[in-house]
Amino acid sequence: MRLKNARGEATDLAHPLAGPLASQLRVGADARRVLLLGVGSGRNVPPLLEAGLSVEAIEPDPERTQAARARFAGEAGVRIVEAPLLGLWPVAGDFAGALSTHALLHGDRATVLALLAAVGERLRPGAPFFLTLGSAADPRCGTGTRIDDFTWLPAGGSEAGVPHVYFSESDARALLRGWVVDSLDECSAAESAGRWAHTESEAARMVHWFVRARRGALI
Repeated sequence: MRLKNARGEATDLAHPLAGPLASQLRVGADARRVLLLGVGSGRNVPPLLEAGLSVEAIEPDPERTQAARARFAGEAGVRIVEAPLLGLWPVAGDFAGALSTHALLHGDRATVLALLAAVGERLRPGAPFFLTLGSAADPRCGTGTRIDDFTWLPAGGSEAGVPHVYFSESDARALLRGWVVDSLDECSAAESAGRWAHTESEAARMVHWFVRARRGALI
């Protein structure tokens, strides 16, 4: 069943990592804050709210920011901040967890490393960060315009000209050095890729790493 917004309109299914993170962080005695890197369609917010969590999202796109604010207007536990992903985020630290289901798929390796560091700086020690990374098994890897060993610009499709970064398992583990990696699973993104960004046929070919990590002592 797809989630519905306040007007009863169907929206994207929540990403498979959103529910497990919400369950792990479900509020007990104290309120807990979750950092969402990229709000997208807002599909990952409802399961976090249902677990009693508050959500602060960093979203660089003005239209998506405005749409998310309208969708969650009246929700005291939601704050959508319009800000570049690489830059000074106007959010305080001490988050109990973080989620990124699409933001770390774009850019290059240096961008992903910088965003991992920025999230880590704002998490409590040992706090979980559930995220997706592009897999080198994705058939789009190696097609389009090569930027570097990890990064390619697709020539067509809904994200033509947007840099995508892909990792082998060893590259992904090297990227996450300093984090405690509880699981690193290579998965089809046919059901998880956001329909706000991709068509069904585009999503059917995608392969992502689903990562469940925790802030380590070296972050």
